[in-house]
Amino acid sequence: MTVIQSLPQTIGLPTARMAVLDVLRRKRNLTDYSGGWVDEVSMEQCITEAKDLMRDVESWLKEQRPELL
Repeated sequence: MTVIQSLPQTIGLPTARMAVLDVLRRKRNLTDYSGGWVDEVSMEQCITEAKDLMRDVESWLKEQRPELL
């Protein structure tokens, strides 16, 4: 949760995108603790958001901290 919520300050992720990631995180947590299912639309959105976030973090690293790559 802390990592997701810090993304606007660390890599400049728009707050709206951070909110989407946090909602998806909460849905995943519900399945971990209650044994429920994540709906297919949320699952697909999670995969898309994860790929986009990976791209954004790699881009930020290339610009700001290339020594970490």
